[in-house]
Amino acid sequence: MKSKIIPLFLFVILVFYPGILISQENGSVSGIVSCFKQIPLNKVKVSAAKAGAVTYSDSLGRFSLKCAEKDELLFFASGFETKKVRVGKERTIVADLSYKDNIANFNEAVNNGHISTEVLQKSIDAFKQRNVKDFSKYNTIYELIGSELYDVSVKGNSVFNKKIRSMDANPQVLYVVDEKITPDISYVNPTYVKSIEFVDDVGATMYGSKGANGVIKITLK
Repeated sequence: MKSKIIPLFLFVILVFYPGILISQENGSVSGIVSCFKQIPLNKVKVSAAKAGAVTYSDSLGRFSLKCAEKDELLFFASGFETKKVRVGKERTIVADLSYKDNIANFNEAVNNGHISTEVLQKSIDAFKQRNVKDFSKYNTIYELIGSELYDVSVKGNSVFNKKIRSMDANPQVLYVVDEKITPDISYVNPTYVKSIEFVDDVGATMYGSKGANGVIKITLK
């Protein structure tokens, strides 16, 4: 069985703040709400499905509320993915909410007081740094695209959207490097690629008719 490792800041809070420790009263549960596995979230709505109790986390992410046996806790914070946690024998809950980075989520999280602008931005930057992939194993940018992006096909120095099968349409995608549209990406060295993604449908509308077949967005280091 895999052991659960509690980040240092959570350990400190659980040890030095008695109010967060497990209550001796039957039906009480306490814990911490965080994001990025270490950043406490404020004003997160925590509700118990069976008991109907509702509370909100404080500035240190702490919460405590009454719940029924085998209850289910729902954690809701604007800008973050809602999380459900089943209450079992363990009555000290550490709930880490997932965050998908985009402008709408960023504004929701900050404007609703869950986290400050500075802390969220630093957390996003740190997370991206930890998850930067090494693309140096690829010889060309087209080899990288063919291996890493599954919704497109590569033919020579051209990239096409697999979804478009009309004989009358040219399914070649649009290239965007560091937020600039470019007709050619053959000069891009995979070693210097920080991230790459294929954006289709609604996500490509900001590029107008040019992005009708989808957009390959490349960010360099």
